[in-house]
Amino acid sequence: MTTVRPDAELADLDVPTAITRGLLLAGGPRQALFTEAAIAATHHAEAAGVGPYPLSFLAQHVRAGGFAAALDLPEPVIGQTGRTLVRSWLQAAAASGADLGREHLFARWLAEVSALLALRRDLRELGA
Repeated sequence: MTTVRPDAELADLDVPTAITRGLLLAGGPRQALFTEAAIAATHHAEAAGVGPYPLSFLAQHVRAGGFAAALDLPEPVIGQTGRTLVRSWLQAAAASGADLGREHLFARWLAEVSALLALRRDLRELGA
């Protein structure tokens, strides 16, 4: 049986470590990447003022050009706090090594974080 942790408890999760582990190791670490780490990343992105659209764009950029191209972007998102956050995620992903499968997996993760951000924003606007 798995223990379900509330969103608030995930805010302090080490997302860069979860990214590297999840890209390198299938099974539990990969599942944690797309569950707990994605939720924690959503909290961090909101706190840094990063919205869903820049992350969606970045996911497409990673999918098209890989880790190296994304790291070469002078400003992957707007704002110093968001830029620092997103660069830490990109660096953690690149630490797993250049590999087309891992790059696409990370792009899928970024798209998931973007979708979670959009969902949370939409729910707030509805007053939920």
